[in-house]
Amino acid sequence: MDLSRPVLVTGASGRTGRRVIGELLKRKARVRAFVRREEAGEELKALGVSEIALGDILDKDALRQAIAGTGQIVHICPPMLQQEDTLAQWMIEMAADAKVGRFILYSVLHPVLDDVPHHARKLVAEHHLIESGLPYTILQPGRYMQHLTPIWNTLLETGVHAMPFSTKIRFSLTDLQDLAEATALVATQDGHESATYQLAGPQPLSQDESAVILSELLGRPIHAAALPLADVLKKAAASGMAAERVENMRLMNEHYDRQGLIGNPNVLTWLLGRPPGTFPAFVRRELLKQ
Repeated sequence: MDLSRPVLVTGASGRTGRRVIGELLKRKARVRAFVRREEAGEELKALGVSEIALGDILDKDALRQAIAGTGQIVHICPPMLQQEDTLAQWMIEMAADAKVGRFILYSVLHPVLDDVPHHARKLVAEHHLIESGLPYTILQPGRYMQHLTPIWNTLLETGVHAMPFSTKIRFSLTDLQDLAEATALVATQDGHESATYQLAGPQPLSQDESAVILSELLGRPIHAAALPLADVLKKAAASGMAAERVENMRLMNEHYDRQGLIGNPNVLTWLLGRPPGTFPAFVRRELLKQ
């Protein structure tokens, strides 16, 4: 693996990008972070990022400049971007022109779900990459345990674990820290070319089952509830969220309400060289600070 050239990370200032960068830096990789805001670049430089590429993710000239001279790309697309499939095609073509050593696509668990738009767009991106002739690795992460973090204070105040889907449906919740570590390992080790890796957490859990675990950890009753999806969408629209993204949220949560999102933890276990982290371990580490 040639690590003499920088690894370009898109979505670098987001929660996934920051964790991936942290793990890359632990492994002495040179990181070029693509960010939209100058202040985000300064924050990443303070963490040890050596190069900042500044620009809009949909600006072709900014993308071309960011890609030039890189050894690998870890492409983490902003959540639910309407142009995600088009963006991926642009970047893949630019990477081929620039003779980038490998393109690592951060996709999603089960991109074949064509009734969930952001899954379907990631499948198109995977198709472009596989047919490009570029050395590639595709990562398919499951739903994050960290989705609990934004509602943690509300949960503590109300005693209710609430999400906009059925409390009975299960998800293979995955610790973002494990996903970041696996991504960095793939980017800094040989032998992951032409691979598609499903990265799912160790145990499918429903909201009801998560609430039982949280009750044990907190020493008081926590109950699960299914938030009315219409209320969630109304709040999102009132916050200024684009109508297309609100619609994507509707379709995603309607699917999750019916099917959940379950995968297999074997590949993540193999990549990490250990079992993936559990939901209780995540809560203790990141929310209870134990």
